[in-house]
Formats: sequence, C-alpha cells, structure tokens
Amino acid sequence: MFKPRRYAILLGLAVALSLIISACGSSTDTTGSTPTSSGPSTLGTPGQYNCVPGTLTVSGSTALQPLVTAVATDYSNKCKGASITVNGGGSSTGKANVEAGSVGIGDSDTPSSTAQADLVDHQVAVVIFGIIVNSDAGVTNLTTAQIQGIYAGTITNWKQAGGKDLPIVAVSRPTTSGTRATFAQYVLGHTEKITGPASLVSDTTGTVVKEVGSTNGAIGYAATGQVPAGGAAAVISIDGNMPSVANVESNTYKFWNVEHMYTKGKATGLAQALIDYMSSDDGHKEETTLQFVDLSQMQASSISAHNAVPKPAA
Repeated sequence: MFKPRRYAILLGLAVALSLIISACGSSTDTTGSTPTSSGPSTLGTPGQYNCVPGTLTVSGSTALQPLVTAVATDYSNKCKGASITVNGGGSSTGKANVEAGSVGIGDSDTPSSTAQADLVDHQVAVVIFGIIVNSDAGVTNLTTAQIQGIYAGTITNWKQAGGKDLPIVAVSRPTTSGTRATFAQYVLGHTEKITGPASLVSDTTGTVVKEVGSTNGAIGYAATGQVPAGGAAAVISIDGNMPSVANVESNTYKFWNVEHMYTKGKATGLAQALIDYMSSDDGHKEETTLQFVDLSQMQASSISAHNAVPKPAA
C-alpha cells in the first residue's frame, strides 16, 4: 500500500521539475544583445539590429566620423563578432576609397560625381556646420557678405566686421574636404580663394577647431557638434541666425548638408547592418548628443530648396 503512493509522489515531482526546466529554456531574452536567427532576415531594413560578424573599414568625412564611430561602437558592443574601424580623410577620400574597394563604406558630406555611378548612396543624417571664431575677435554674428569678404581677402581686420582691431587669420580646409565644398556652395557662393589674410589649412574638423581656439584672430568653419561649449573657439550666427536644429529644419539657416554613406554597389553583410543601425534608437540618441538632425525631422521644402542651390564653378 505504501510503495504505490511513494511512487506516485516521485512521479509527480519529476513531471513538475520537467515543466520548470522547459519554461526556463523557452524564456525570451529581452536584453536585445543577440537577435534571433530563426525568423526571416531584416538585413536592409532601416533601424533594424542584425548581428553580422566580420570586419569593416569606413573612411571619409571627418564631420560625419564622430556619429559613425559612436553608432559603430554601440553596434560592436552588442555584436561581439563585429569589428568596425572608422577613419577620416575627407569626403573625396572616402568616396575614392570605397570606389577603389579599399574600404567597405565611404562617408561624405557631398553627393558622388557622375563618374562614380557605381556608388550606392545611403543618406543617414543632416550635419550642421558653423562659422567659428576665436573668442578675442569680438564678434558674435557675421553677415554672408562679411564672411565672403574675409575669405576673399578684402576684409583683413576684425574692426572691419564690427570686432576688435585685430588681424584676421582665416583657417581653411583642403580641396578634398566636403565641409569646404559645402561652405563654398551655401555660404560663399563660389569656390574658396583666399588672397589677402594670413591663412591656415587643416584637413580634419578637430584640428580646425583647435587651431581657431589657439590662434588670435582666427576664423574657420566646422561641424557644430565638435565645437566645445565655452571654449576658446565659439560658434557664431550668420545673418542673425544661429545654427539651431529648428533653423536648419526650416532652412532659415543655410550652412548644413545631408550626410552620405556610400557603398560600391548594393550594400551587403556588415556594411548593410551598420547602415541599418544608423537609424536605430541608438543611432537617434547619438545624433542628438552630437548635434546632428534626423532626416525625418527635415521639412521637405527645405531639402528641395537646399538641393536646388547650384554648385560653384571650379
């Protein structure tokens, strides 16, 4: 009489234990650290997280570099099998490198040329550029005409622009720079040619910011997200308009551009996964932190008006 009862109890315990083990094994991972592989692939869907192992090198725009680096770091932290290196070099270099096949993605502030028809454009964000001046210049606003005069060499002292009696040192960018091309198209209205004031040429955004901050009377132009608040280099307004997100969205402030990530042919593998992740929640957070504007925030009329501005002749 006792043995059958004990057997029934043991059998019941065994069944209960198997149910607990089964439930634990089927629990859902809510950390987002590893995407499932059993469902259909979402590779090529903006905003999706697809863990693709491998190595990828990105080069090009130093204005876009901080955003791509931040998003690539977020991605690599979630996908340990992915190794992504993000280099600068300038927009022209990025497009040339991806065209040559030496990198998987080429970053650029400007569109590709007709000679690069095999490059596929992935537009990821809007970068805000600004005029930056050394704090000793004594100005907080310049008109477009004044900026044009400075970079044409006809305005050589800050007192000519309402500032202090101090010689102007114009910091420029090399011809491979997409920031320089954007400056020429949307601010100068012509190819940059400095003939009068003392000038410096720097090939990276970070170097420009440092040179403007450390050189008395200096002026330059750079992505605003890389200019520290309260530093020796300050972002000023153009024609009374500050480079704010709202002014860019409405195109009231003109010195901005769409950022591009180019692949040679259709993006695949880790390159496509990174491009997808640029518009993820993590990507949007990094955009805000680094003072980029999400493309979805832009007014359609602003994009149309911006694209209608002709490129300056060489």
